[in-house]
Amino acid sequence: MSEVTREQPSFWQRYWFVIAAGVLALLIVGVFGYQYWQKSQIPVLKQMNDFTLDSIDGSAYNFYEHNKKVRLVEFMFTHCPDICPATTFNMSKLQEQLKAEGLFGSKVEFVTITFDPERDTPEVLQKYAEQFNVDFSGWYFLRGEEAEIATVTKDFGMATLKQPDGSFAHTARIFLVDKDGSMRRAYGMASDMDMDLILQEMKQLAK
Repeated sequence: MSEVTREQPSFWQRYWFVIAAGVLALLIVGVFGYQYWQKSQIPVLKQMNDFTLDSIDGSAYNFYEHNKKVRLVEFMFTHCPDICPATTFNMSKLQEQLKAEGLFGSKVEFVTITFDPERDTPEVLQKYAEQFNVDFSGWYFLRGEEAEIATVTKDFGMATLKQPDGSFAHTARIFLVDKDGSMRRAYGMASDMDMDLILQEMKQLAK
């Protein structure tokens, strides 16, 4: 009587479950990886218009001429009693962190614009900046005519309202602008600033 020969299962038959589990694992990793990648992207909010304002050293600062650097833009007035100086103080801490990493002034810079040019003379802005140990190699304090400032603030989406006592009510935002002149983020000011996030995203865009 002849012996019955059993057909051996193929490689795919023996290991289909392992292969299927591996493919499923790769799909899961891919989905979560894509979601993480999406979260890490910083969206383009709008392309900013060019402008030219006066720096406190008397030179003209043209926004587009600095397009190869990432910029953190602050609007303020020196007579502000709370949110503006608190924001500038936080920015001075970011300045030191960026300097430690060799980015400040070379790949990243700060821009502070006053919407109170009548009182914020170059001398007043200079004194204000010195209180926060500002490094002028990468931090520009700007002023201009009221109409010029109004155009810039409007482009950034800032709302300002001059009060009877000369102070200003204003939108509490600072702005992250990339190397192409596009706004990428609008952050809170003062205690609402997420310092770690701002530093991380400035470094990300500076690469």
